[in-house]
Amino acid sequence: MNLFEKVKALISARTVISDYGVKISKNEMACCPFHNDKHPSMKVTDDHYHCFGCGSHGDVISFVARLKGLSNYDAACEIIREYSLPIETEHSIKDKERKKFLKNKSQESYVTSVKKQFYGWVNEKVHELRDCEELIAETKEYILRTDPGVALNSNRFAYMLQKESTIGYWLHILCMGDDADKRSLFLEEREEVNRIAANIKRAGNEILGSSRKCVG
Repeated sequence: MNLFEKVKALISARTVISDYGVKISKNEMACCPFHNDKHPSMKVTDDHYHCFGCGSHGDVISFVARLKGLSNYDAACEIIREYSLPIETEHSIKDKERKKFLKNKSQESYVTSVKKQFYGWVNEKVHELRDCEELIAETKEYILRTDPGVALNSNRFAYMLQKESTIGYWLHILCMGDDADKRSLFLEEREEVNRIAANIKRAGNEILGSSRKCVG
């Protein structure tokens, strides 16, 4: 069964011709759209149409082709598309291939974007966590040099000391770990890394703030 036969087997000429605006009476007669027909002279059945006035004759495909100025193949494709008939055409196959290509392209772009975000985050956090280590060391030196007793009463300094080993552990993963460990940190603990790094910087800057102003 070829494409045209499949279309005609799935939809009637009467249905399509009626849907295209031709009013068909109960006795299957209609005004012909192909000439100035004032009195119904076209017979429309389920499998064909025939005009007794101008002689136009054909099936559902030739009707759409003539009405819309299309080739029979393009008319068949339009009917398939308009009525969502379960028939594959060259157009639909190409459309599927195009959609598949665009989907794959979109997935590739997404993966590339995620990789870029991942490696960018790794590089950014290596620098940020190293800054945190330096800030902790600077804060230790400052407190021991000025007033060691502050270390016993400062919650901010206690927090920095508590997180020092965590910062070192994360740095080890980001600098020496394999990609699986880095991805795990990025996917599962990214927010925690960001939060603790921000807290370390805030605590250190608050403790060192007055001394830095004096030095400046």
